Amino acid sequence: MMVTYIHETELHKGIEEAMKALNKADVVMGKNQDREDNLKEIHLLMDIDSVQEIKITMAMPTGLETLVDYVLEIVEGTKDFEKDMYGYTYHDLFSKNIDFIINKLKEDPETRQATLHVANQEAARLNHPPCLQLIHYTIKDGKLNTDVVFRSNDGVKAVAMNIFALLELSRFIASEVGIKELGSYTHHALSFHAYSRDWKALEGYCKSFDNRDCTIDYEDYLEAYADYAEECRENSLLLKNKQEQKN
Repeated sequence: MMVTYIHETELHKGIEEAMKALNKADVVMGKNQDREDNLKEIHLLMDIDSVQEIKITMAMPTGLETLVDYVLEIVEGTKDFEKDMYGYTYHDLFSKNIDFIINKLKEDPETRQATLHVANQEAARLNHPPCLQLIHYTIKDGKLNTDVVFRSNDGVKAVAMNIFALLELSRFIASEVGIKELGSYTHHALSFHAYSRDWKALEGYCKSFDNRDCTIDYEDYLEAYADYAEECRENSLLLKNKQEQKN
């Protein structure tokens, strides 16, 4: 499978072009949660020049409150209590090394060792192993660059949320390091795919991209964060307490 390379100056345009490329992809056989299924699939390498100022594509099956909840899950680990149900959470897998990344970037801004290894061999043996494999950070021209590798990435239901939450993680790391600006973002998905049940939604998104602006401003997200973040934290805590009571 040849690599589909997409280079854009703005994040939302890159995501839109990636989804359009996926929509045009050939149909192959694969598995969807261990069930045979048809899917469209490409090997995606998406390179975005700068993600400091972004528009957020709403080509995702959720609204802003759920997006806020997902960001809290990735950045703060509000759903880490679910690791016993699923075998892992992304935050639980990488959180132990966050301080290492921050200190490494502080001590040596030219380092090539600031890598969060998300997946490990224990997690790889699970029935549904982590899709996200690693996140690599570098500093160039005083900006924090982010490179992400997914072994498998849902191009309809997950990609827009995945990328935005990971960039919020980058903003957190940059702030802790003392860096004021994000630089480039590279998204490498070895299998960027859409299952047959989502082809209609994918086609609808792609048509919408050509007919209207499908984005919101980052400031709109910040307003939603101010409205929903504390409620999301409280709801996660309630779920955690209920789970502990059952156990």
